[in-house]
Amino acid sequence: MKKKFTLLYGLLASSLCLPVGHGAPKGDDPYSYTLPEIVVYGKRADAYYYGGQVARQNSLGNIGDTDFMDVPFNVLSLSQKAIDINRSSGNTMIEVLTLDPTVTSDGDNTYNDVRIRGYVLRSQHYYINGVPGMLSPSSIPTNFVERVEVISGPNTLMNGVASYFASVSGAVNLVPKVAEDKPKISFRETFSGKSHFAHELDIGGRFGKNKEWGIRANIGIENGATRFRDEKYDEKNLFVNLDYRGENTSAQLLLGRRNVHHKGLQTGIRMNGHSLPRPPQGDANFQPPWGEYSHTNNIMTFSLDHRFNPSLELFLKAGHHTDEWDPVICLYYPKLTDDTGNFKAVLEMIRERNMTRGYAGGVRLKANTGQLKHEIVLSADRMETEGWIEYDTDFYDDIRPLYTGNIYDPSSFSRMIPPGPPKWGYHDQGDLNVMNGFSLIDRIVTADDKWSFLGGLRYQKVAQGSRSSSRYSPNVGLMYTVSPQVKVYANFMESLGRGRVVPRRYANRGEYLPPQTTEQYEIGVKWDANRLAGSFSLFSVEQENLHVDDKNRYGYNGRQKNRGAQLTVFGQVTPKLNLIGGLMYLNAVQSGGRNDGRPIAAIPKWNFTLSTEYQMDDNWSLTGRIVGNSQAPMNVLASKHVPSWWRLDLGAQYKYTLDNGNVLRARLNIFNVLNREYWVARSAVEESVTMHGPRSVVLSVAYDF
Repeated sequence: MKKKFTLLYGLLASSLCLPVGHGAPKGDDPYSYTLPEIVVYGKRADAYYYGGQVARQNSLGNIGDTDFMDVPFNVLSLSQKAIDINRSSGNTMIEVLTLDPTVTSDGDNTYNDVRIRGYVLRSQHYYINGVPGMLSPSSIPTNFVERVEVISGPNTLMNGVASYFASVSGAVNLVPKVAEDKPKISFRETFSGKSHFAHELDIGGRFGKNKEWGIRANIGIENGATRFRDEKYDEKNLFVNLDYRGENTSAQLLLGRRNVHHKGLQTGIRMNGHSLPRPPQGDANFQPPWGEYSHTNNIMTFSLDHRFNPSLELFLKAGHHTDEWDPVICLYYPKLTDDTGNFKAVLEMIRERNMTRGYAGGVRLKANTGQLKHEIVLSADRMETEGWIEYDTDFYDDIRPLYTGNIYDPSSFSRMIPPGPPKWGYHDQGDLNVMNGFSLIDRIVTADDKWSFLGGLRYQKVAQGSRSSSRYSPNVGLMYTVSPQVKVYANFMESLGRGRVVPRRYANRGEYLPPQTTEQYEIGVKWDANRLAGSFSLFSVEQENLHVDDKNRYGYNGRQKNRGAQLTVFGQVTPKLNLIGGLMYLNAVQSGGRNDGRPIAAIPKWNFTLSTEYQMDDNWSLTGRIVGNSQAPMNVLASKHVPSWWRLDLGAQYKYTLDNGNVLRARLNIFNVLNREYWVARSAVEESVTMHGPRSVVLSVAYDF
């Protein structure tokens, strides 16, 4: 029998042109050889599901690269093709993220905030290559991104520390582009909005004896007027990713810099106790043309994986990010004063600097105990944040006069007189915030691969100045293989967020609130039917609910419980028709406290998204997307609601391959084809809404050398 298997291995290796004869004889058997390990780099032909918008592999932090079907929770890895198809005017990242039905937009054209299963994730707490806190709270560029990974559920066990505004029920990880085996030069021009142009250059190549070294550089320059009235967005960015891939070692060093200047930044408006008015024109902007912010980001992330042997692997991650805002001058969420659209607003004038450092490392060990296979991960992580904010003295003392206008009268914004130069004076130096964690994970698989068990325990300590809290958090997951195409799973996951200091605008300013704890229960099924794959799950996520009482005191009041179901489908329906989308039902209510049983504001019960691509032939393809939400309560009393809405987007692409192998791609996207005017609920400020935007055309032309 041994010789038969040896012969079989030899035939397989020969068919693949592997150097079987270079191995050494094993023991006294002249026909048995130990083959040298052959490492092949490059993208697998089956790296993506049919349609090419969803990747099979997901980089799950401490656990490492894992197949979609092998983890007992929901994760969706969206490809560069998904990014290209949803290239929009100003908020491409939002359009990509909301392909996942568990994700709803919580921002506007200024920010890339989202909700995952009803809990807010702010854009500055997306991950880059598994390192948190490396981005700013503004619109996030996509030109350097290879994949966008969405994890639904508490994720600190996999990803380590959870920063201040990180989502308790999910995470977003951006996987940057790396150099491919073939040298790459690509140039893209994009026109969108009213006069907004984006210029992108993508250059990469590998060098060294075995092409072990690689460099990928992405340069982006964009400027001009967006689809919103009086809004202009300018950005210059550079991302350089250096990587090494050896026989046992791989590493990446990503360096990035962004300079952003945003004029007339589009934000929301507050009801202030009044009824929700009819939507104004879709391009409505509730900021004067001189409202602005400028910021500069410096980004560095480093990752290293080293395999000592097939059973032992070391991994390290680190990152450093600085975020400088100078200045921010805008109306702070204008308040309605009546039901006819009149408003008043105060001026916000600040500048600030924030710094984030993150470190993580550990080992992965494979071992067998009897009939059980173990994949054990032991890791430690640390995150440090600090910064300062400075206020204009007149703004801080409420000396500056109120601005007034009407949301239906664009001229009321253009008539607003800009303020004089800021009088910097009130300087707040924040405490050093430190979050430390230790995690132990054991993934156990039975010999027949029918059952797998994921067990983990995490210790996390959060400290802000002299105040600190700590907690042990258990996480378990169970998966059963019904067939090679179908797996069922269940999980219980718990995480600990960062504590916070009550802001100055509340009566109990300066009080320290202990960290929030988050618990999730989920059962579900995943399937991979070759051409069509997806998942269905039932879940319950809850944490302490933040609340402002009648005495303007800010703190915890009961718990927020989000219970729901989700369906996600992606792949190929017919040889020419691809799709990705799904449906989420979410019932978000408060449990306990003074608002027991009442809904959580700004969360719709239903979220729907469906994106399709019809491949007419090798050159032409057509795309379409429908996305929408049901109505959402604007307050805990549910006395007012944001009406339900839906939108239709259409697109087309032409690809032409020249005789020399170069490729020309032209793409046309039309967002909000029917030019529907509708409000979108926000959670940043109570009873606030924003406009999603009017019909907009995006035209891009790319040339790949």
